Amino acid sequence: MRCIALILVLILSAPTLAARFGQRASERMPDGAYFRHVTADGVVHLNRTLTTDAMRSGYQLLDQHGRVLEDVDGVNLNDEEAREVRLQRARQAREDKELVRLYAGPEDAVRAMDRKIDALELSISYEENSLAQLQMKLDDEIAVAARNERAGRDVPDGVQEAIERLKRQIELTEEKLVEFETDIDAAKKEYAPIIQRLKEIEKTER
Repeated sequence: MRCIALILVLILSAPTLAARFGQRASERMPDGAYFRHVTADGVVHLNRTLTTDAMRSGYQLLDQHGRVLEDVDGVNLNDEEAREVRLQRARQAREDKELVRLYAGPEDAVRAMDRKIDALELSISYEENSLAQLQMKLDDEIAVAARNERAGRDVPDGVQEAIERLKRQIELTEEKLVEFETDIDAAKKEYAPIIQRLKEIEKTER
């Protein structure tokens, strides 16, 4: 039986879903990336944009060196659904490109998270020391007030003012400590999806 030859066709201007709905420059794939899919007649198509036919038949996303970055099964989509999928994939590609620009890999992102957490923990340590000193000063002022009361004297205005001032400073410091702890949790939540996505990108590049 005669073998069906695969004809490699590079299509840069063929009708695509983007042509139907209009494609903004920000929705394009990163430079050098392209899509490959095979039609029912055995023809291999390479496109710079993701076409509806490619999404329906299944396709591969390749980098500029021809390495497969992603292998996607075909889906039965109407034009509107195909447009949404294309936009989502283009958006993900842009986000991935930005992540790769910012971080050399997942380990780099982990180090960035650790640096941020270390800075926050250093601030916590500083505030804890300040809190301890404030508490000691407050205890001293309270002791002075207690001695005056035991001696039957009025507590000096300066002592009363110092006690109130120190109490306010202690309250503010405790609020700062809570904020720093919240910031640490936020940093972990911020970097968790970044690290996970970088691991996924790294896995596809192997």
